[in-house]
Amino acid sequence: MFAHFIDSRSFQCGYFQDRQSLFEEYLLEDVSEVEFEYLLAHGMRHFGDYYFRPRCQNCYLCIPIRVRINEFKMTRNQKRALTSCENIKMKIGDPVYTEEKFQLYLKHKERFNSLQDDVEDEQNFRMSFYVNTPFAIEFEYYLNGSLVGVALGDKTSKSFSAIYTFYDVPDKRMSLGTYSILKQLEYADQYGMKYFYLGYYIAENMSLNYKASFRPNEIYMGREWRRFRNVAGDYLISKKRLQWKNSDFLIKPTSSSNLTVD
Repeated sequence: MFAHFIDSRSFQCGYFQDRQSLFEEYLLEDVSEVEFEYLLAHGMRHFGDYYFRPRCQNCYLCIPIRVRINEFKMTRNQKRALTSCENIKMKIGDPVYTEEKFQLYLKHKERFNSLQDDVEDEQNFRMSFYVNTPFAIEFEYYLNGSLVGVALGDKTSKSFSAIYTFYDVPDKRMSLGTYSILKQLEYADQYGMKYFYLGYYIAENMSLNYKASFRPNEIYMGREWRRFRNVAGDYLISKKRLQWKNSDFLIKPTSSSNLTVD
């Protein structure tokens, strides 16, 4: 693995208007599957070859969360989401960029315009989701022959990582976002994967706290994964105690041109 270190600067938080974000961030090349698994297991996310995880100074509410795939059980609401999308046709394959997908992404973004750190133009969209993605997989969702949703993820022999889902459905009763996660979980289970990474959970943010409904799940705190919600939905850790203070640098330079993960 080769890394380009980024001189990180704070910027406006995309989830809380009164806070600043700071990332630990790198541009990584030639990442092996073992290295990629390690990065996922330590809270790292990525768009293309840009890898990052929060290192905020005064807020620690972004918590990595993952599902234990072989123990996953659908809730009643999730079963209803499947039913609401029973007419959706799904196609799974390698990610392929099209202008139609970019326009669909822009429509999706209109519903979430509070985000300040999102991909803003076609070049960034292409670079974030369709370039330098060796572990990538794409789910396409069609209704009556028209593309209505796309989900992008990463897969290895052991793990699945959900990266981004965007969609625009004509019937607002269709829960395509939940449906998409369920279909990705189903795929991961079919291939014997152990963990399903959902990114970051924020208990105080409505756009991210839904992730805890996929259970049983674990959260990354204190340099280890801990059980968070069980199958029954009980919280095993109080939401008031949820903090992840990242003060480390996961990737360190060596004397050679290669990099080591700590």
